[in-house]
Amino acid sequence: MKFPSFDLERIQSLYENSVEVNLTESGIEPLSLKELMNAEELEELLNLPIGYGYTQGTPLLRKRISDLYDGFDENNVLVTSGSSEAIFLSAVLTVSEGDKVVMMTPNYLSFNGIAEALGAEVDYVSLIKKEKWEWDIDKLTEVVEDKTKVISICNPNNPTGSVLSSKQMKDIIEIARKVDAYILVDEVYIGAELSSDKTKSFLGMYEKTIVTSSLSKSYSHPGLRIGWIISDNSFVQEAWAVKDYITIASSSLSQHIASKVLEPETISRLRSRTSELLNGNLKTFSDWILPYSNHLSFLKPEAGGFAFVEYDMDVNSTDLIHDLRTNEGVFIVPGDSFGMENFFRVGLGSEPGEFKKGLDLLSKGLTRIFPHIFA
Repeated sequence: MKFPSFDLERIQSLYENSVEVNLTESGIEPLSLKELMNAEELEELLNLPIGYGYTQGTPLLRKRISDLYDGFDENNVLVTSGSSEAIFLSAVLTVSEGDKVVMMTPNYLSFNGIAEALGAEVDYVSLIKKEKWEWDIDKLTEVVEDKTKVISICNPNNPTGSVLSSKQMKDIIEIARKVDAYILVDEVYIGAELSSDKTKSFLGMYEKTIVTSSLSKSYSHPGLRIGWIISDNSFVQEAWAVKDYITIASSSLSQHIASKVLEPETISRLRSRTSELLNGNLKTFSDWILPYSNHLSFLKPEAGGFAFVEYDMDVNSTDLIHDLRTNEGVFIVPGDSFGMENFFRVGLGSEPGEFKKGLDLLSKGLTRIFPHIFA
């Protein structure tokens, strides 16, 4: 089994901690433990034995995760080491050699790499940039066939910030049902909406739905490495059996903290903070890009911590971002990492002052590289 290079994760791992301003982060500015917990809760954490704990996730944590969804309980939840493990387990259990899978693009390109390593063939169906980013349902209908085992979706989408309509969700379910395919949905950006409208989960709409998510993005706590699978109990049991061979258990400390993150009062506080931060930085970004609108454009995201920018300059996106990183010390993500050339992604979840500093460096770099355009 040979895994293809996961370019997005590798490029961020190499450079995100060594630049002056990192605008690659797609989540929300993390909280410290002091900001999250009161003195009594911190003392409790200090006295917590550092043991294995529950390999499938503590009962309290699984209950609080299940409370995020209607009609499901803790028996439908497996706690994982981030959503990356959740996606890996889901792929291993649904895909075999000779199968076909269909993946939404652009996307967080994780599931496809695992599927290819397992010997499956991956078909890509793109979002189309119109008045908003929309999935090409007609193309999806053409591509899905009897050998299709999984339709992989990211909703809200990374990196466009688009959200599927209720009609599109129903259309996708009907397409999957005709060939008895799983729908695997990365819903990690639910809770990071820029309006008050919460994204509807696929869970409960179709019997062969697998949802993966984590605390890394809209819940502002990537360092906890807490994710989950929520699905039919039989699938969760199968995933748990595979997990026994790899990570065994998530950190008992992380699970304890995660239960605090998912208290209803904390969720409410985090979502208000997320909305304020994203909308404020989106306004700053919209003002910043306006003078460059003849050459840079983006569609306002509905959810998620980023803006996906299209450009018309004659330069490869990976070459562009490395030039900016090396010379200005600002780091953004190339469209190449999502399978889309002539785009780059800017994270909107940073602290506002740092975000503005990053945009200033981006302006400086674009002016240096393209003086005839941006001077």
